[in-house]
Amino acid sequence: MTLSLGDRRRRFVRGLALAGAAVAGYAFGVTEPNAAAQPPAPLPANMLPAAQPVQPKPAQPEADRRVVAYIYGNTPITREDLGDFLIARGGHEKLELLVNKKIIEVEAARRNVTVTPIEIQAGLEENLRELGIQKNDFVKHVLPKYNKTLFEWTEDVIKPRIMLSKMCKERVKVSDEDIQKAFENRHGERRQAKIITWAESDHRIALKQWDEARKGDVEFDRIARMQAEQNLASVAGLVKPVGKHPEGQDAVVVETLYKQQIGEISGILKVPAGYMCVKCVAILPPDANAKLDDKLKAELHKELFARKLELEIPKCFQDLKKLAQPNVLLKGPTSDAAFREGVNQIINQAGGVPMPAPPMPKP
Repeated sequence: MTLSLGDRRRRFVRGLALAGAAVAGYAFGVTEPNAAAQPPAPLPANMLPAAQPVQPKPAQPEADRRVVAYIYGNTPITREDLGDFLIARGGHEKLELLVNKKIIEVEAARRNVTVTPIEIQAGLEENLRELGIQKNDFVKHVLPKYNKTLFEWTEDVIKPRIMLSKMCKERVKVSDEDIQKAFENRHGERRQAKIITWAESDHRIALKQWDEARKGDVEFDRIARMQAEQNLASVAGLVKPVGKHPEGQDAVVVETLYKQQIGEISGILKVPAGYMCVKCVAILPPDANAKLDDKLKAELHKELFARKLELEIPKCFQDLKKLAQPNVLLKGPTSDAAFREGVNQIINQAGGVPMPAPPMPKP
């Protein structure tokens, strides 16, 4: 009979428990062979040793939980010593992380919100699915980029995130209108476009290149491949089709796109990141076979809830942080720039020459 992984794990745990019981029995002399043996005959009275007064054992001082090591037998090294040692070597950088983590834990305790090991494991597995990698590769290649161990990732990232998710899920609402818009985005008419973007500081360049791009398809593609955004430049500005109600898209851009005919190029549009022009390249008709039934409604509700929760988590934490009013007293060592600024303030007050900044390294 082949055992499942869960059965093997449970059998392993039971095996450990039985082994522990056997060891305990052996230590106290109550193993089965000893129990079956006959007791020895009692000694004659004249051979019994004289009774000795029982001396009480000297009271052992309770171990100081603040001590983490001893040297020279009795010289302690305390947690405070260790803390000061680590702080002086950059540990202050972890303080903000600790403060944020404590804020979440305190509020979670106040609301009776807990996180189980199973939930933490599920969170880790979700991370692995999102990245499409195995656990060993995650530990070897991903975590070093964040300067974290797997323990730190689960304790400092996954666990607080689960707590926040539980605490702020009541703030997330998905309406029938939201579901209808999501359905239209997925199965209604969609538009595909090519775009060219410019930085806000490149307005004059944008005017010149836009004037060139609107001369024809070849000219548009040539300018689109010159734009700074490499992902867009590599495909001549082509983006995925969008519906009428896309999340995270500038409303002016979407409205402009839906007013265009195929091949039409917009004027230069002001967007938060700078400037953009849009060219409609395809109009995709609605999916006539798609029906907004209960099953699809449930699916869209789940997707929308997860997406809205993702956006709500940082807002929820900022509210908690504002309520906690953290006052961080421990500061790290002064940076070189801050040191120069402080010195220059003193020099300026004395009428001297400011301290120069160090030269930039040559490429």
